[in-house]
Amino acid sequence: MTNNEIFFSLIRTGLHLEESISLPAMNDSLWAEMFAMSVKQCMAGVMLEAIDRIGNNDGPGEMAKIRLMQYTIKAEKINLKADMEAAKWTEYFSDKGFTAILLKGQGLALLYPNPKMRTPGDTDLWILGDRKNIWELCRDELGAKEFTYHHIGIHSDNGIEVEIHTTPSWMYCPWRNDRLQKMFKKWTNECVEQKLPNNTGIVWGPSDEMNRIFLLVHLYRHVFSEGIGLKQMADYAMLLNKGCNDDEKKIFIRQTKELNLYKFAGAVMYVMKKVFGLKDEKLLVSPNAARGEKLLTTIMEGGSFGKYDKSIDRSIRSDSIMSFITRNKRNMKLLKEYPEEVIWSPAFKIWHWVWRKLQKSTE
Repeated sequence: MTNNEIFFSLIRTGLHLEESISLPAMNDSLWAEMFAMSVKQCMAGVMLEAIDRIGNNDGPGEMAKIRLMQYTIKAEKINLKADMEAAKWTEYFSDKGFTAILLKGQGLALLYPNPKMRTPGDTDLWILGDRKNIWELCRDELGAKEFTYHHIGIHSDNGIEVEIHTTPSWMYCPWRNDRLQKMFKKWTNECVEQKLPNNTGIVWGPSDEMNRIFLLVHLYRHVFSEGIGLKQMADYAMLLNKGCNDDEKKIFIRQTKELNLYKFAGAVMYVMKKVFGLKDEKLLVSPNAARGEKLLTTIMEGGSFGKYDKSIDRSIRSDSIMSFITRNKRNMKLLKEYPEEVIWSPAFKIWHWVWRKLQKSTE
């Protein structure tokens, strides 16, 4: 077994997607490599769960396990804070007359065998209502200063980054984006109530139909921007592991074709099968090995949010000309696989820059 194969097997075990595991002879050096990979992919909690399921006889030594536990304990504390933030802001916007839908993050953690094993990130809330009214509320009452096409960044007192979305996501291609926004509008009537762990509170989350598309678009956006990691893929695997019927798969296929995401979906399904071991009946389309291997290589080399991707220069200011040039140059490598989105990327970024300037001038 290669190191990657050992790592994938441990991840499947930690996520309870694989009941039994057969590992080669594991020495301290190999366990150290597994730990490093789990930290790189923000999956330390999943790795610790795998080790607990393996048992002391086949697992690493106590000192190595303690080091991994330190990452996990930190994640557990942040998870609790993030849950509290999600509940707090849901109630806040409800009091202001808006419905807040919790995207990704803490809502997806509920799909895990143990929600605390998921490394948390930002708290993302999609606020239903008029964009102008939401902007005014965030600016006047919350002191928000950064406004983009899809979200508003605000800072929480307890260190959790909160993003207020006026739309869950977007596409670079204008007619694909128009179709996506119409889908989101339809899904506003299909959100479901979710109970956060430890009686933290009640929130609203997307339907499974919306999440199957929205999370795919989210993965797609990461490929073209800040980089994609295995944690985001694990979220999607836990969603797909719930299963869906043939009619729901037909709807997904139709929607991905309308958004020109069918080929990317095939790449993602390859990762779902190779890394997470999902059976064919859980996959939404047929896996595409060629695109999937390229995607998986990007994931394993770049790590979570592409932090280890040397082609992304994070020292460059995100709204600068140099950032525009370097990111579009990087995306040109994807021209063969996803030409439409690569070609429309520069036009969207220019439009978005102008749009933000115009919005700021009218404040």
